Amino acid sequence: MPDHITAYRCCLLLLTLLLGACASQVPQNIREAPADNLSLEQVHKHTADYLGRQVRWGGTIIETGNQEATTLLTVLGQPLYKDGEPKFSDDSSGRFIAIVPAFLDPQVYAPDREVTVTGSLLRTETGKVGEYPYTYPVIQVDAWYLWPKRTKRPYGYPYPGWNDPWYYDPWYPYGYRYPYRYWH
Repeated sequence: MPDHITAYRCCLLLLTLLLGACASQVPQNIREAPADNLSLEQVHKHTADYLGRQVRWGGTIIETGNQEATTLLTVLGQPLYKDGEPKFSDDSSGRFIAIVPAFLDPQVYAPDREVTVTGSLLRTETGKVGEYPYTYPVIQVDAWYLWPKRTKRPYGYPYPGWNDPWYYDPWYPYGYRYPYRYWH
């Protein structure tokens, strides 16, 4: 076989391996929302109209409760990015309860962890948030994904040399100071 064909096949194999290494660990039905995905706000207003419909919601875990054959996750709903990851924001679209058909360890699925679930809207349950009566939409979960913990970048400047006492920044009075933010 000529060398250029062998080299072509090797390059093709290498490209295939590299693209396979980039594959996401997030389940497909978490990454892609249902075609007519309902928002949590829509469901809060008219829950009875949407019973049985598929939804993809996510947010921050408030409470994890294990039962005999299921786990109940109480989640503070947040807007999602296109890939299903909850956005870090102070906006909340309400709360919901997700019934997961498996045991989830409450130490792993702990408060303040982010989760995204897909499933069908089952019913509503009435509970309380403090003394305030609250109606929770309940989802029978088909798939779920616990997002990795976000790591906080240390407060300060964009790179370590910036804080060096011998570093001179000629643009200091006019330069842009980077805000504190979360990084993955």
